[in-house]
Amino acid sequence: MSLSDNRGPEQATGPAQAGPAPERAARVTNLILFTGKGGSGVTTLAAATAAHGAQRGMRTLLLSLGSLGSDGDGTDLSTVLDHPVGLVPTQVDGLLYAQCFAPQAAFEQWYGKAVSRVRGFAETIGLTPPDAAELLAPPGAGEPLALAEIAAAVDGGAWDLVVVDGPPLGQALRLLTLPVAARDWLSRARPVQTQAARALRPMLATFAGLPLPQTALVDLTEWMLRECASAQDVLAHQLSSVRLVATPDVVGLDRLRAARCALALFGLRLDALMVNRKVVEAPRDSWSRGWVAAQQIAADQLAEVFAGVARHEVPYRPCEPLGLEELAVVAAAAYGEADGLGAPAHPPEPAVAKTGDGYVLSVPLPGADRRAMGLLRRDEEIVLTVGPYRRTLRLEPVLRRCRIAGAVLRNGALEIRFVPDPAQFPAPARESAAPAGGPSPDPSPAASP
Repeated sequence: MSLSDNRGPEQATGPAQAGPAPERAARVTNLILFTGKGGSGVTTLAAATAAHGAQRGMRTLLLSLGSLGSDGDGTDLSTVLDHPVGLVPTQVDGLLYAQCFAPQAAFEQWYGKAVSRVRGFAETIGLTPPDAAELLAPPGAGEPLALAEIAAAVDGGAWDLVVVDGPPLGQALRLLTLPVAARDWLSRARPVQTQAARALRPMLATFAGLPLPQTALVDLTEWMLRECASAQDVLAHQLSSVRLVATPDVVGLDRLRAARCALALFGLRLDALMVNRKVVEAPRDSWSRGWVAAQQIAADQLAEVFAGVARHEVPYRPCEPLGLEELAVVAAAAYGEADGLGAPAHPPEPAVAKTGDGYVLSVPLPGADRRAMGLLRRDEEIVLTVGPYRRTLRLEPVLRRCRIAGAVLRNGALEIRFVPDPAQFPAPARESAAPAGGPSPDPSPAASP
């Protein structure tokens, strides 16, 4: 089985069936990506949630991304589950399967496919591409390869639930925002590449049989744009969500607040906050009482920052939760009788509303700090900057004919006010002054569309 097969329980053995690729069916797989501050228990809670889903009769894949590096920290999942986990879906128990993502192996597989696409041109100009075994995956390759692995697991239809043990918070946000950011870059580069191909084609056509590298570059850009759009569709689907893991302490609170805002900016659904390692028993000494008081202060602040988001508290256990039995206890404490999946819902999206003198574009940005925000209008788009994050939004047709009259941050959303641009909107037709039944006046030229 190859690294990207992601076959389900009934597909885990036997050769792959040859033949044309089937049409893409309606998605039926829930996707939950766990992330949080390093050391907060992301792997443990992701494993507990996956085991919880499998116990409820769902074909479940637990996919560990580690830190998306080659340091092997994805192998922690084997310790948490107390079961060996490989680079392909490995049955742990019943309907529960687990897999560790390996960036180097995924890169070598991708590289082999990429080289086969350009081998003909490379050999024509006398180049010999190096073998995959000679190369180390370059920095940054883990994110797009991991996205492809997630998309393959979700779109394959073999699983009812895919739980992703994601990297630490900062890296997870780069992973989740990559499709939109890459699509913006590629959209800017595409016109330049198209113009270059058009300008150089006559000159290069004089070389009989020589492939046109500019045309290949344009085709590659188009393919990458499609891949970015496909990955974003997977992440922004109503069955996909992100679940943040926090510990009840003040350190890292600002990062969690910024993460909630970034998820909304990029149209991703945050379904729950997991507050891990909370002391719930009555303390018997001053040292323990001090920790309980500090945790309560942090918990109150978390409740304020994540108002409106489901919260699950996981008590501090007297031992490290390793193995399926201990993970079942963790899941029971976190979710109780609930399924722990979160209700399917549409992710936050900008909305346009008509006002008396124009329109208001409302962009959900819970937790945003107005001191770290920027707004730029560029032709038919606006560019929003929120802290270290930036996204380009294409305006609705009616807003493209308006100008920005102001913006205010209110109730967890940025409200941008638009008023019609007189140069873009036709003047209203003059009312007829003729008596009833009389001849109508000549139509005003300004009233023509």
